[in-house]
Amino acid sequence: MATASFKDSEVFMLHEIVTRLDRLASVRILEREHITFPEFLVMMTVREMRTPSQVEVGASLEMSKSLVSQRVLALVKKGLLLQSPDPHSRRHVRLELTAVGRRTIDRIYSAMIKQSSRLFDMLGRSHPAFVDALRSLRKILVLEGESEGTSNRPDTAASARKS
Repeated sequence: MATASFKDSEVFMLHEIVTRLDRLASVRILEREHITFPEFLVMMTVREMRTPSQVEVGASLEMSKSLVSQRVLALVKKGLLLQSPDPHSRRHVRLELTAVGRRTIDRIYSAMIKQSSRLFDMLGRSHPAFVDALRSLRKILVLEGESEGTSNRPDTAASARKS
């Protein structure tokens, strides 16, 4: 019996798909906005969490403090993010999107939804089953992470740790 190559394994295929989706988003959408993918992840996290601290953003993305700081500094310089002292903790800084940042992230998010819809619609009738399978896999991974005592959150973005 022949063994399948690693490139044919589910794990590698998922990794390759996510990498290609990230690359498509970067080339087709983010580069036009002069935003890197990790910066986009920080902006989306700030948008979703409202006025989180840098520590909360890092925990949500499983991104180191230094990487979050680098991304935040770049976004502040671009006029997309504001930093303010946390009234409850002198050691923490709160983050908020600027008006330009909100418009930018809304434009990016809309373009990404449009792009992903176009791609996933190519699956035809299997699209709903594919989405159901993804949801099931996410639940399984969350449960596995909880049983191992790790966060393993579905909002974790592995690509955020890369750059």
